[in-house]
Amino acid sequence: MTKLPNVLGLLLLSHGLCLPAAGQAFQDLSTTADGSILYFSSPVRQKNTDQKFYSKIFRWTAAEAVKLVAEVRDPGPADNCGPSQFYQLSRPQVSADGTVFGYTASRPVEVNRYCSPAEPNQSIVAQLGRTARLDGNLALSPNGRYAITTTFVGLLDDFHAVTDLPNGLPLIVAGAFNGSSRRVTNEGTILTPKPSAVILTDRTGLTRVLPSKWAVDDAIIDPAATRVVYVTRLGPNSPARLSVINVQTGNESELITGFAITNPLISADGSTILYTSAGSGPLQLFSIAIDGSNRRQLTHEKDAIVSAVVAGNGLVAFAVTSTSRLLRIDVASGATSELVAATPLIIAANRASAPTTSIAAAGSLMQIAASGLDGSAQLSLCGRPVTLTQHLTRFQVPFDLPEGTCSLVVSSGSPFESGIDLEVKQYDPQFAGTLLFLHGDFKGLVSPIAPAKAGEVIVAYMSGLGPVDPSGLVAAGFQCRFDAVPAEVQYAGLAPGFTGFYQVNVRVPSPAPLSSTATCGFDSSRQASASVWLAH
Repeated sequence: MTKLPNVLGLLLLSHGLCLPAAGQAFQDLSTTADGSILYFSSPVRQKNTDQKFYSKIFRWTAAEAVKLVAEVRDPGPADNCGPSQFYQLSRPQVSADGTVFGYTASRPVEVNRYCSPAEPNQSIVAQLGRTARLDGNLALSPNGRYAITTTFVGLLDDFHAVTDLPNGLPLIVAGAFNGSSRRVTNEGTILTPKPSAVILTDRTGLTRVLPSKWAVDDAIIDPAATRVVYVTRLGPNSPARLSVINVQTGNESELITGFAITNPLISADGSTILYTSAGSGPLQLFSIAIDGSNRRQLTHEKDAIVSAVVAGNGLVAFAVTSTSRLLRIDVASGATSELVAATPLIIAANRASAPTTSIAAAGSLMQIAASGLDGSAQLSLCGRPVTLTQHLTRFQVPFDLPEGTCSLVVSSGSPFESGIDLEVKQYDPQFAGTLLFLHGDFKGLVSPIAPAKAGEVIVAYMSGLGPVDPSGLVAAGFQCRFDAVPAEVQYAGLAPGFTGFYQVNVRVPSPAPLSSTATCGFDSSRQASASVWLAH
């Protein structure tokens, strides 16, 4: 057996995989006018509970701290078109006085010729002991009177529904709306940003166009519909401008220009604007009066502020940082208190070599996409501790785990922990990466210009070959074939120095078969195939 040369090993282990971008553990912040109640959604669960890792709704109050208020524990029966239950809960919204509470429940659905059109979203609104269920995404008016919903069909056909919640009467209005409650007024008017204008559509369908001086990239409106604040991104290095439009007169004024201005928020009376911006460090939360005066930096955190919400009275704000810390901020003094410590969030886990698979084969090296990981993070799979390596992005699957669905869980000093479910298998053979075969002398890759010759020993690197004996060899029965012609396997075992990979030394049959397909594994259900260039 010959060890893998260093340069080839680095290429093998650094093969790039497209994992999802990591997000934040706490999302969709919504608070009452006095800031006494905060709602948010999250796929993480509280420690020492059996909460699922689907997105669910939590509530914070000073008296109760964080409490789970809405969860669907089972997606329900599923067919090829999707599950029956709306089990992913997000976008919680609460009225200014706290008496009306709603959120959007979602499920994945297939849209193809074999599946009937199905609505992927449902709005849940609770008020005065009654619960209403409406089709589509939810945007609640700040006073809690109107529910604006847009269905899948509504998006396609350009309409939305405005439901007067006290009497339950819906009205279909032209113009699709799938925005946030930051774009809804107390009277059910919606704000729609356009490249060079904003459009106001009231609950009867009447529209008004407010032209803008600059391009509109994001826009919000105050509950009383007196002012529109919009963001203009000015260039590739993230400078941006905040501008204000007086709804009554249409007059516009520039509020501020700065670096990376994002996430505008407005108090209920329209007098105070909050936004995130960056100077020499990470994004922080700022406030400014509607006339451009009294600009102040509210936060001075070591990590960036990525989302925030302001209470209607403008006195309290809540924010989430890039490490998923949940903060409460006194706007007047800037005093900040941490409600929840940094919370890791796992987004995905795949085999650390191509082709991409989420199957956690015994002994394989897995790569995770996650946010908020640091040296204190603790990872477990099937309840067994595993060690994070390679800049806290990879771990090896233990060889002796039982087959089946297992939870990969990461925890830290936070009262929450994050996890996803993985399928564990003892065997799941794959050829690793793009370096499929090397000449036995390790002087180059097997390629069209340097094919393998009959009788030559070539080297392959694989994953998912399962448990090994004390000498590092794979289980008995491992074999390789070239176009169904058996080949001599000289070595099949752990690749020295490269955790999670196996080295296979195999002799090309003589004469070389006409086909250029090599198959290695144990049987028809536990094998992998790959093309190899052979000289004839």
